[in-house]
Amino acid sequence: MKSLAYAAALVSTAVLVSAVAVDTVKSPEVCVPGTEKLVTSRDVNGKQYSVHTCETVAGAAPQAEAPGNGTSLTKRDQNLCGAPCTTYCNRGTGGPNPNDCSTLASENQNNGQFDLPAGQTWYWNYGTCQVWQINTSGGNEYYCYDQNNWAGVVNYLAWNCQESTGGYAGGSCHFYDNTGVGWVEVQTY
Repeated sequence: MKSLAYAAALVSTAVLVSAVAVDTVKSPEVCVPGTEKLVTSRDVNGKQYSVHTCETVAGAAPQAEAPGNGTSLTKRDQNLCGAPCTTYCNRGTGGPNPNDCSTLASENQNNGQFDLPAGQTWYWNYGTCQVWQINTSGGNEYYCYDQNNWAGVVNYLAWNCQESTGGYAGGSCHFYDNTGVGWVEVQTY
């Protein structure tokens, strides 16, 4: 009788733990805690794929200068489709499985484009791969999902900034040579 009660308790615990694991989403550290929102979620090849958005923490975006110091406080929207970006690989070990990142990129490469409002971060999760894009420009950004843009950047970072290529744990690609516009980051989820 005790073994039956013990088995029932184990099953209940296993069900509870698996339910928590499915609902728990690790957001990037650039997100303001509590602002994360689920955009979409589905099963892809037996793994959970999800897209989220959040507000970007203060300090992740550049501060505007006071009027009269040679800058305009007018917000400008930027089309980043085709924009150059500079790649940085993060030192470390155990980066994401590049196959997971490639699947994530393939899931989006035919989705056209997306808008990234000022002060927002979008992040995509699949398997061991998390990709996020941060807007630090002060204006809205527009980016293309295709293989020449977002999907291509994700694939490039996943395959070229991994442990087997030099002790890396993912990487980032900063638009316009790191001028404060924003970037795409690939890391372990």
